[in-house]
Order: sequence, then structure tokens, then C-alpha cells
Amino acid sequence: MGYIKGPDSRQMRMGLWSIEEEVADNNPARFIEVFADSLDARGLGFRRTKPAQTGRPAYSPQDLIKLYLYGYLNGIRSSRKLERECGRNIELFYLLNRLCPDHNTIADFRKENRKALKQVFLVFVRACKDMKLIRAETLCLDGTTIRAVNGKKQAVSAEIARKKLEYAKAQLEAAERYLRTLDENDLHEKRLDHPMALDLDKEHLPDPEKLKERIAFHERCLQELSQSGRGALLFTDPEAGMMPAKEGGMKACYNVQTAVDAESHMIVGFEVTNDPSDRGKLDRTAEQCKEELGLDSVKVIADKGYESLKDIEQCLLHGTQADVGFTRDREERVISLDYEASEITQEEKHSQRPVDIQRCLHSGVLPACLANGNIRIEVQEESSVSCFLRHEDGRVTCPMGKELYKLRDTRYGTEYSSREACRTCRNRCTDSKAAKHVNIGRNSMYVPVRMYGSSEYPLQPIPSNGTTSRNLNNFGKLSRAEKRVMIFIRRDIPKQKQRQQTSEHPFGTIKHYDGAGYFLCKGKEKVTAEYALSCLGYDIRRAVKICGSVKSLIQRYQGIAMPNLSKMVEI
Repeated sequence: MGYIKGPDSRQMRMGLWSIEEEVADNNPARFIEVFADSLDARGLGFRRTKPAQTGRPAYSPQDLIKLYLYGYLNGIRSSRKLERECGRNIELFYLLNRLCPDHNTIADFRKENRKALKQVFLVFVRACKDMKLIRAETLCLDGTTIRAVNGKKQAVSAEIARKKLEYAKAQLEAAERYLRTLDENDLHEKRLDHPMALDLDKEHLPDPEKLKERIAFHERCLQELSQSGRGALLFTDPEAGMMPAKEGGMKACYNVQTAVDAESHMIVGFEVTNDPSDRGKLDRTAEQCKEELGLDSVKVIADKGYESLKDIEQCLLHGTQADVGFTRDREERVISLDYEASEITQEEKHSQRPVDIQRCLHSGVLPACLANGNIRIEVQEESSVSCFLRHEDGRVTCPMGKELYKLRDTRYGTEYSSREACRTCRNRCTDSKAAKHVNIGRNSMYVPVRMYGSSEYPLQPIPSNGTTSRNLNNFGKLSRAEKRVMIFIRRDIPKQKQRQQTSEHPFGTIKHYDGAGYFLCKGKEKVTAEYALSCLGYDIRRAVKICGSVKSLIQRYQGIAMPNLSKMVEI
């Protein structure tokens, strides 16, 4: 018995035959064709949507969209590799009708249509929402660093620039001293054959003019670093930022904030930044997702890297339930707001407008959109007057009796604080979002302060025979407010475990499966378009898996009303 043999490729076929017959019904290329043909390229902002009347005809934007979608769906990101695949891949024969664009044409299309490619991603996300593949009720937010197109030699920090500046100045001084020595010898030695004449080669000397240019360059770098406040200057991709690498050291990277649907594990929104920290991006990313998806409210789960009381407060005021991981083994987070007395109606309590939500919170009423069992609200009145007390043994305790730590000596006395004590405090002695800092004079024993909270918690009394200083106390800082609104957010460990299982998976898939551990483009806008294609490829694979087959996804996509492409969110 012989082997299985196919038909001879050189044998001519009789009858009708097409390339479509070679593409299976469940091939993802079929969905790419349906999706790309349904897009309104002009409404999305693509260039060259209208063919020119003269010159060589251009490629259709739909064809190049198909090419990029196929490439990022299969881990092919390079324009040269895509050009190579156009000449040998039968699936691209089917999508492009045997067209083979040049790699420059492919690369220019991605550069010229940066915002439009982000809009294509939003169209697919909205379509998945209409197909009930995405509910977007709970979003898991996380950030990851992706390397930019900028090597170590094309980056300079303040320390490196200062060292190179000192070295160039030393070289210039040595060269000038050497040239002065030559001139002095030429004046004293008139004959070239004199035994004391110097036979020196000026060609091996560093050029003083080049050294002066180098010195001026490093001085400009130091000046720019001091004015911008950045850690380093990047010459290849100036819009990137220096961020810690896993293998150690600092590398030029972008910090990509990605929001993943907790139920479907599909990417619903992202933002590319050059800030290495995740703080301050929680509310901004949540509001962006709400705007792009047309949501009234959303729940956000993030890790402890997003812990910022000000950012969490903004989320609550916008009606977003934010569950952020705790940096320490605490069970509750406390947020303080100003109290504003007002009558809240049932309509305002169940409203999802930010104005009504803010009015409810400042009135001490928990809105219905934030009632999840982990958030409670209290209106705490001014309970009593207590003090920060310095004991005979040198210890300093807060009004709740917790010990404070010495920070520094000042002109007026000694400054004390304790971040942990303020985080777990049931009362409030300051309207600041940060930890309380108290300054106790050298000859003072205590600093009086007004307390806001419940009277059930015992407070430290003011000593009758103690001394204080009028210019050091904070007695009247909160005297205008008789009440404070305290919001207590409990720790939710199951949600944090859900976040770990949800948000980390897309990063690993995009970086390792697609090979997108680094960007190919330079600039924030171009990088945003590139990451949008990566997210789109990941979402298409997830949608196919949820629907069960490509054929089922095509049927569900063709059965929904297409999104209004003329009213896309401006990026």
C-alpha cells in the first residue's frame, strides 16, 4: 500500500475553479472580509477613500485594512513580512484578489491612518456589545510596559550627560594645553633639526571644535532635562519614557493601560502613556471606556498600583465602583468628603448622572449605583476636641492614641506623622487626602485639634497642665465644618483574584503569541494605532472562541445593526 497522494500541482484542471474554494468556511479570513467590507472608510477618517482622477490608481483602504487585520490576527506585524505573505499565502490571495502591495505602501498606510485604526477597534468592540458578547458591567484594569523603538545608546540621563560634559571639558582643556605647549616650543626652537625640537603629530589630537560642539550639546541636554523634569532624553522616540525593565535597569517603554471585560475576557479599551506609574489613571480610563461604549455606569477592578485616594474619590463622584487592591493587610479604606445638607429624592438616589451622584455623596446618602455591599457611608459630626500629645518618654501619639513617627526637625519644632495610623483611623482630624503632619514646638507638650467621627471611639484628653504654642496648633483648621461625610470601602479579595485571572491573560497573549513585546512604530499616536491592531486581533480570536466558529460569528455580526460610523468618539 502506498502513501496518500494529492493531485499534481502542474496538472491543469478542467472546469471552473476559484481561490475561494481553497478557503474553508471556518477560516478567520472570511470574517475579516465581511468585517472590512462593512466599514465606512470615509466615515472613520481613512485617507484616500476617493480614487484620484489622474496618476497611478491607489490601493483601496478596505484591502489594506484586510491585510493588517490578517497580519495581526496571525502574529505578522512587519510590513516586509506582510509583503512576502501577499505573494505566497493563499488566504491573502482570497482577501486581496492576488494584490501584492509594496512594503512602503503597507507601512505608510499605518502611519497615515493612526486615528482611523483606533476607530476600527472601537467599531468591533461596539459590535461585540450589540452581539451580546460583551456586557462591560465589570472591567479589570491593568497596565503593562512595552518597549519602544529606542536603544540604550540613544538615551541620555542627567547623570550620564553630566559625566560626558565633564569628560569633554577635560579633553578640551588637555588639547588646548597641548597646543599651547607646541606653540611655545616653536617660539624657542627656530631650527627643525635642533635636538630639543618636538616631533608631534597633530592629527591624533581631538578636534577642539568638535569638543566644543559636544560640550554645547550636553549642556542643552542638561537644560532640557531640568526644564522638563523628565528622567532621560530619548533621541529615537522622544515621546516614550524610561521605565524599569524586568531583567533589570531602565529601558525606553510605553505604559499601556488596558481595560478587559471580566466576563468575556475581551479588551474593551486602552490608553497608551509614557508615565511609568499607574496612579491617577483609574478614573480617566474608566470614563474613557464609558464614553466610547455608551455606558452609564461601570465597575472597575484594579491592583494596588492604582491606589490613590484622590483618584478613587473621583471614581465615586462619577458613579464608578472602584475596587482597588490594598498595599497593606488592611480591611477598609476611608475617604472623607465635605458635608452639604440637602434633601435627596428617590429619583436623585437612583440617578446615574454625575451631578446627582455627587449631591448624594456630599449629603451622606449612598447612591443606588454604588450600593454593592462593600461601600458604606456615614455622616460624622464634630465629636470633641483632642490633641497630639508628647509623652514624658518622648513618644508622640495622635488623638486616637496611635504612635507617630518623627519625620524631621524644623525651625518651629519637630514634625511627626504616621501613614498607617491615618489610613485605619475611624475619626478625622484633617481635610487633606494624605496623612496628617503635625508640628510640635520644642517647649510644647501638645497640639489641640478638632475631631470628626463617632463618639464611641475614646479620644486622648488634653492635659490640664500642659503647654502649647499658638502658632503651631491646627485648632481652627476644620472649625467651619460641623460635619464630615466618611465613605468606608471594604476589601474584596475574590474580586482581586478575578482581576488576576482576567487582565493578565491578554498581555501574555499579545506579547508572546503575537510577538508584540516591542513596538515597531515611533511616536505616541503611531504606537496607539499599532496597539489597537494588536487588541483587535486578540478580540477577534476571543469572539470566534465565544461563538464557537467563524461561521457563527459572521451570522451574528450580519444580524446586528451596524454601528453609526459617522458619530465616532474623537481620540
